[in-house]
Amino acid sequence: MQVSEIWTAAGVVLGFQVTSFLWRISNEVARGSSGDITWLPPADILNLVAMVVLVVGVFIAPMAEESLVRSPHKAFGLALILFVGHCFALAGHYDMFNPRTPRSMKYFPLQELVAVGVVIAVAVAYCVLV
Repeated sequence: MQVSEIWTAAGVVLGFQVTSFLWRISNEVARGSSGDITWLPPADILNLVAMVVLVVGVFIAPMAEESLVRSPHKAFGLALILFVGHCFALAGHYDMFNPRTPRSMKYFPLQELVAVGVVIAVAVAYCVLV
């Protein structure tokens, strides 16, 4: 796969990431306007890290040095793991994995903690094994 093909796919994924993040920020701003507490949960931090990995690893690093042939592929895969994991962590942030329990309203609820832990473990395994 050519780097230009990865750039196309990465551009689309980056668009989804930015849209997702802007949607979350607009929701938090609306909550803040109503006097509620606003925060950036760890699930959203996963998305931000995924965006940084994508921009640096796929777009900037290949232009900086020609010898980084596999780097864009690995960075793209890692960014996808983090972005997809962000979706599961966000569901965990709202305590959606167990319908019998009410939402805890904590900054980092247990369900989100487990989801983020799994995503980090998968990301580390990917970095080590690929």
